[in-house]
Amino acid sequence: MRVLNLSGTALISSFKSLGHQVLSIGKSPICDISINNPMDIKDLLKILKSRSFYPDLVFWNDTCRPPEVFGIERLPGVTIGLTIDQYCNPWHVPYSWAFDLMLVAQKDYLKFFVQKRLPRKCIWFPLFCNEEKDKDFGLEKDIPVSFVGTLNPPINTDRPVFLNAFKKFHPLYTHQGQYAEIFSRSLVVLNQSAVGELNYRLFQAACCGAAVLTEDVENGLMDLFTPGEDILPPYQRGNAQSAVDIVRNALNNPEQTMEIARKGQARVRREHSAMVRAKRIINMAERLIYKNAGSWRRDNLKLIDRELRKSFIFLASDNKLPLSKGLRDFYLSLGLKSS
Repeated sequence: MRVLNLSGTALISSFKSLGHQVLSIGKSPICDISINNPMDIKDLLKILKSRSFYPDLVFWNDTCRPPEVFGIERLPGVTIGLTIDQYCNPWHVPYSWAFDLMLVAQKDYLKFFVQKRLPRKCIWFPLFCNEEKDKDFGLEKDIPVSFVGTLNPPINTDRPVFLNAFKKFHPLYTHQGQYAEIFSRSLVVLNQSAVGELNYRLFQAACCGAAVLTEDVENGLMDLFTPGEDILPPYQRGNAQSAVDIVRNALNNPEQTMEIARKGQARVRREHSAMVRAKRIINMAERLIYKNAGSWRRDNLKLIDRELRKSFIFLASDNKLPLSKGLRDFYLSLGLKSS
């Protein structure tokens, strides 16, 4: 299968390992075509023609950034989108009209993407670990409890408050940047989210061999893990004392905690890896191609264009997004453009 991968790169290696031909376009330097400015449909078609690459599957992998390639709703084959951070990107809902299948990483947000006027399906599609990056180095567990991530995220102002409160009761190793070695050295990895979403850290830390302590949240946590078996019992969201109490119990019972870590690692590698997710996407794409699912989209471009313009208006008017005036004006022009 010929796969045109747009934006995120997390599944490219798995697609290739499965024997598929992949052309990737996005801002990442590892993309086949790395772009700094938005690419319109004319330039996209020129690239596809020059490479004689006519995709069977167009796959958009959300990276919590505004769209970089435009006109994908007009492409042949089938289109599948994976929205990860929909909780802070309302523009994803109208943007989802460009896809024949929408994969929604946060279970509780699935309802917002279901549209009666659309024949396409929307399904819950949880995040995953990547065994190529999320390695267990087999190191000594010399870090009792760690947190690796952005320490002062602009859209998660509760994080520094929570982490500082935790540190008042118990030592906590914190770090920004590379995480695999630190997770591998940690007996317990503390997880904290923006709005109770199931983030990548949950899967990454487990894959690296740590026992994960995450919040008691929805979004399908209990569907994916069993507290006390493959993750530690969750703490009350925002309650540092609750998290500390669970950490102390875990550290006082290291053998039990290591068993939880082993079972968590086995589960994410078996059920929630990049390869598992890539296989499922390919299987779904094959069924969509067989059903000629892209025909409705290409026959209803005027309707889809009207919805897509809403996403561009969202982007132009969201003052919390770190966009230049030029880029805002660009999205505004797309939003106001008549079909």
